[in-house]
Amino acid sequence: MNEAQSASSRERRLWLLALVVVTAVAAVARLIILGGVPDNLFYDASVRSMTLSLHNFFYGAFDPSAATAIDKPPVDLWLQVIAVKLFGFNSVVLKLPEAIAGTLAVPLLYDLVRRVAGRLAALCSAITLAILPTAVITARSDTMDSLMMLVLIAIAWLLLRAIEKRDWRLLAAAGVLLGIDFNIKLFEALIAVPAFVLFVWLCWGGERVVTRLRRLVLPATLFVVFSLGWMVFVSLSPARDRPWPIGSTNGSIWNSVFVWDGWDRLVRPAAPASFSTKTAKLPAAAIRLTAASGSSTHTISSKPGLFRLFQYSEVGYGTRLGTVLFAGIVFAIIALIPMLRRRLRPPPQATREQRIAWAATLGAALWLITGFVLFSFSAHTQPRYLEAFTPAVAIALGCSLPVVVRRARDLFGVYVLIATFAIAMLEGAAETASGKHGYLAITLSALLAAPSVAYIVLAYAFAARDRRWPRWYRPLVVTIGMLGAVLALSAVRDVLLIKDRSGAQAAEIRIGPSIQDPIAHFLQTHENGARYEAAFTASTVAAPFIVDAAKPVLLLTSIEGQEFVSYQQLMRDHAAGEVRYVVTDAICTVIVATHPSCSNAMLKVRKHARDVTTLTGLPASDSWRVYDLGATPKKR
Repeated sequence: MNEAQSASSRERRLWLLALVVVTAVAAVARLIILGGVPDNLFYDASVRSMTLSLHNFFYGAFDPSAATAIDKPPVDLWLQVIAVKLFGFNSVVLKLPEAIAGTLAVPLLYDLVRRVAGRLAALCSAITLAILPTAVITARSDTMDSLMMLVLIAIAWLLLRAIEKRDWRLLAAAGVLLGIDFNIKLFEALIAVPAFVLFVWLCWGGERVVTRLRRLVLPATLFVVFSLGWMVFVSLSPARDRPWPIGSTNGSIWNSVFVWDGWDRLVRPAAPASFSTKTAKLPAAAIRLTAASGSSTHTISSKPGLFRLFQYSEVGYGTRLGTVLFAGIVFAIIALIPMLRRRLRPPPQATREQRIAWAATLGAALWLITGFVLFSFSAHTQPRYLEAFTPAVAIALGCSLPVVVRRARDLFGVYVLIATFAIAMLEGAAETASGKHGYLAITLSALLAAPSVAYIVLAYAFAARDRRWPRWYRPLVVTIGMLGAVLALSAVRDVLLIKDRSGAQAAEIRIGPSIQDPIAHFLQTHENGARYEAAFTASTVAAPFIVDAAKPVLLLTSIEGQEFVSYQQLMRDHAAGEVRYVVTDAICTVIVATHPSCSNAMLKVRKHARDVTTLTGLPASDSWRVYDLGATPKKR
């Protein structure tokens, strides 16, 4: 008995050590060279403004004067503001909450899966999430998607514990946490809700429908209260205290949340947020200046369709998620064959634990399907949005692969494992053909899959002699070996994305110091007591200057060219001595007539105001420009 207990204790320590190693790998991937990742200036500007006052903090103000606010509740940004207050405003601190959240999600997912599918499936799921490129790169950005993903896993954990312990307080806590998560990332956080509801509903299978619905009333009510509480309070506060949410067409936070961040994301493709120096018809000098300053960017976009998440396009869904997603779907279908034969019913005479595992399996499958369908066919998506179902992808691969390996005794199982190895080879070859680093992926795949292939050959060669290996060794070696083959390309992609300081999570204008510094210095030395540092054509144009100086700015447009300040209002503010200069980027100097972010006010400024760009020290070009509205008349 003592020997058995000692062996069990030693085995637990080994599993714990493995989890510590995987978590450490996840932490390194998310924290290394974090300061070199480009910033998301839109959210960083808001964090900078929110540090200036409690009013700005609560309302999520975008600009220091709180005339505008971000397009969603600022719950995630509150964490960034607290971090900035504690450690100072810099690039690393801004990204730290997300990097920590992405790291903590790995051991939490492990514990969630362990309770249902065992330690090996849990370890495979944790490894997958730790290495999955879209999860790694999102956690390295200053956006809120990784925190949203962590909270989703925490909600799933609470639901599982609530069912296991029959503790309805945990079910209520899950409703509260879901409401908070809605305030972090709005409808993106609700993609897992159908799966959550299906799980608890199936676990209560022996009870009446009315009883099940009654049990859902309290968590549903708490979800509504906590999800809408901030928006209700803001809507009821005095109009003079409410900033205009960027994205809203009428100044209402409800319009911004339910239309701009809700319905429009499903049916309305995103308008270009910037231009590309590769496609814009600029003079050669302007192209050289823009490229040298780092002010250009690219627009992340992709066409909706069944194969969107598997494409090796500029967005790179295929290498960031598609490879692992495809393997997860294939292995999940194979693992679920017995359940499919039973028409997705629980095993006959199933125990309570088996029924919970059955419900969790169907819930995870629904989570995966919901995320795949929505992000494949929605009009507007970005790589970071995929965090809403990356845990489901990790669970699908991590839980199904051990099941398939256990069935490798028959010839079909061998074919499946070899086919998986071939898939890894083909994925690497696809990368090579596109001019990437596929040969490295092929080499790693071969090395990592070698133990599994060797085991298959030896197992069949010595089957007649009944030569057995240790019970725990066979499934562990084969499963981890095949998982390594599947994730080899993802590991290579992680290294390349980290090496390249990739932060391509949102399309935005980037302005290098060679342009920003001369303009900022000019505006500072020519302030002359004006209230606003300058008027800017859009939030993306103003964001770098807000981050730099935290001075009040005047925005001419909101999202996609919605006029926020008219030319008449601009001139009234100018006459009152509140603003003198207007700053714009290349979009509003070269392709003014066709780009939506250039309002009528900017057209008139360009026509009537004086171009003083050369006074800032910048050469005359068609890149960033500064316009002078004229000296303010002296007041009598």
